[in-house]
Amino acid sequence: MTFINQLNLNTQLRFHRLVGCVLVSVVGLTACGQPINQSKLSTQALQSETELSETDSPDAELSQAEISPSESPAPTSGATASPVQRRVQVFFPVAASQAPTVVRPVWRTTSSPGVAQYAIAQLIAGPTSSEKQQGLAAIPRPSGSSNCGQDFTISINDGVAELRFCKKMIHGGILDSARTRSALEATLKQFSTVSYVRILDQNGNCLGDESGENICLGKGSNPEKLTSLSQVAINGFGPVMLGMTVSEASQAAGIDLVPLSSNPNPVCASYQPAKTPEGLGATTFMVRNGRIARIDIGDSRPKTVSGARVGDTENQVKSLYSGRLQVNSLPNSAQGHFLTFVPTSQRDRNLRLKFATDGNKVTEIIIGQLPEVNYIEGCLDIVPGGI
Repeated sequence: MTFINQLNLNTQLRFHRLVGCVLVSVVGLTACGQPINQSKLSTQALQSETELSETDSPDAELSQAEISPSESPAPTSGATASPVQRRVQVFFPVAASQAPTVVRPVWRTTSSPGVAQYAIAQLIAGPTSSEKQQGLAAIPRPSGSSNCGQDFTISINDGVAELRFCKKMIHGGILDSARTRSALEATLKQFSTVSYVRILDQNGNCLGDESGENICLGKGSNPEKLTSLSQVAINGFGPVMLGMTVSEASQAAGIDLVPLSSNPNPVCASYQPAKTPEGLGATTFMVRNGRIARIDIGDSRPKTVSGARVGDTENQVKSLYSGRLQVNSLPNSAQGHFLTFVPTSQRDRNLRLKFATDGNKVTEIIIGQLPEVNYIEGCLDIVPGGI
């Protein structure tokens, strides 16, 4: 046998011996003189499949809260404990819904101790192909360079979960931003140790807060309530969002919304706060087919994101919106106008922000979805049997 042939034979023997080691390692046995760490193998396989990197849980109580007795068996004598498998929900937006608060949960399973970290990472990774076919949508992914070495960080103290993104979060409009916040909040609020969620961008500002006031930074463990100082946006008034049910809106507002009529029409009815704090007395909510479709604000204290409010002159409002308002005559008025803000984003295309004026000053602010936002007489414009 030549030297070359002998070399090739030795190489083949080493290769087959190596393959044998790998095969034995996969089934979890001791082979080739080295014991296999089954726990480490399982964790690495999970991370490889999801393309995520897990970190330690920011709160030990949070991790343990999701372990049921059946999921945490005690190891037998002399056996190596297998990784604890935890089931956690991930809440994705519903693609076909115009309401930004509509989210739907799916289950994920992990052996990572950082279940909150894992759940948010899975939300960012997006729904699977089959989940997309079921109508679930993704949220925008963090992009660009990180200022903390990862996509985000989570800290939990006194019931407040603070989620801070370390990369840029780019949204396609106000509704897109609201969908992202709703999905993130629902995913974190599933844990018993979280009662309020604060979401910050790369610069430490409240995510999606266009007021520049960083309202979320002043909130503690109590959820935001509806007050006369709540901000008016194209998709909602303070914590009350278009598309919410009456029950959801009442819970968000901290004030029960009650119908103006003793026998409200299920197709369309007007609601108002049961208690009317100063600045909310002239606020009504149009509820169409069980969900809020429009909000009319007649008090002078609430302000829009850009700072406009009832009582401002037309010129003041036009200046705040820098030529982005459509001006139309107010029906049944010789001098009045509608100043309408029409969003340019595809996501928000069915929403409007309208200022009704007497020709000089704003008398009412109306936000809502099409077509309800354009009804002159509110629910009176709807024929109950015809829709």
